[in-house]
Amino acid sequence: MLACDACRIVMNRLSRDVKFLTETRKIWPDAVLDQRLSISCEDPSHPSGSGMEACSLFMQDHADLIRKEVKLRWDEASDEFEEDIVATEFCSEKARICDVDAKGISHMIDEASRKEKLLKEEREEKERIATKTQTR
Repeated sequence: MLACDACRIVMNRLSRDVKFLTETRKIWPDAVLDQRLSISCEDPSHPSGSGMEACSLFMQDHADLIRKEVKLRWDEASDEFEEDIVATEFCSEKARICDVDAKGISHMIDEASRKEKLLKEEREEKERIATKTQTR
């Protein structure tokens, strides 16, 4: 699950950069692409500790695939020329790390936080109603 999160975080960020470069008709030289890939795990979106380790392992295993995927966006002979990189598709279909409908840890934490906030608001509303009822 952490590898899936790592893949999605890396590819979401990278896809925005590649889209910008494609729109401005620029490409990264190989050295810049390699440098960009080497700092992918420094994104603050990665959970610290195990999340960073999972990202490092993901990059070790998939850097060549990512590099190839990026370069296809700049190759006029490629079917993927100027297409966006879709992180969920890349991570499930090409890297085969995520299930198509898998929810990452970050998503689950966000979902749990939203539910907790809604429950808290609901409790506070019930308390306000109960207080109003008692004062009447």
